[in-house]
Amino acid sequence: MLTSLDDMNRARQLAETGQNAAVVDFLSERPREQIEDSPTLALLYGTAQARLGRHADGKEWVELALERSRTRGDLAIEADALNARGAMALVSGHIEEAAGFFSLALASAERDGDYTSVGKCSNNLGIINSMRGLHAQAVGSYTMALAAFQQAGLSRGMAEVLHNLGIAYREEHDLDRALENANQAVEVAMESGDASLSAMARRGRAEIWMLSGDVTSARREIEHAIATHRENGDVVQEAEDQRVMAAVLLADGQTENAADLLRRVIEKGESLGRPQLAADAMRDLAHLLRDSEHESEALEVAHAARALFSQIGVVVEIRRLDEFLM
Repeated sequence: MLTSLDDMNRARQLAETGQNAAVVDFLSERPREQIEDSPTLALLYGTAQARLGRHADGKEWVELALERSRTRGDLAIEADALNARGAMALVSGHIEEAAGFFSLALASAERDGDYTSVGKCSNNLGIINSMRGLHAQAVGSYTMALAAFQQAGLSRGMAEVLHNLGIAYREEHDLDRALENANQAVEVAMESGDASLSAMARRGRAEIWMLSGDVTSARREIEHAIATHRENGDVVQEAEDQRVMAAVLLADGQTENAADLLRRVIEKGESLGRPQLAADAMRDLAHLLRDSEHESEALEVAHAARALFSQIGVVVEIRRLDEFLM
């Protein structure tokens, strides 16, 4: 069965504007054979499902896209499928597996001269370096990714990298440089027309403002992010937003509401197969409980967070929790 060019363009358009739920709905209405016959549609379908927290379905379609692309000698789709499999492994807590997929995808993309895929792979390798506490290597990977996306003229990719650079500098407590990159990420994301990406970038900026003490700006940003991700049916990103919203509530003195929200985020992270989301919320909850003089529960939650971070391989968070537990 031949794939309609209109269907292909429509699915791509939805994916490029971050409408993952709409991608799934649109392609679910197409005959299954049509998606199976097209590596591109299979990849779009699988990636969208994975981003919505439907890991098993996403993995099935991405692996089919990888198989089809290799059979047909389509290096561009093969690189994208390898990168997508790496991203799925990463969010599921399998960091070494993810690094392997990203390295294979990067080698394939470099052979093919595919700047877009080089950007995606380098960006994801930067995330892994950040998780391992390798700041200089992370910034180097992000810089390579940004250059590749600029060469490809892909504003969406540039926004993602700038967002990640903001996180990297925030982790190093360089808030001026972090905010500079976060501001650029929001601006470029808005220009790309991807509402979900813009919301993610605004969440990144909200976290920096929280550290800077500007709770009012942080609240405005995170409320916008939550509303956008909820409208788009993006439960994973909405949960990420809610973790930051808990910090805003805590700063406003709403300790019990903040703790309840963090517990709900932990449950979502576990149910969606997102161990780092759950671990991040556990870490935040441990600090909240200690500040509220619930030392015993704080230590229990911190140990659980450390175990998850250890399973994933987030070295920088393990070190911080070791200090917390001393």
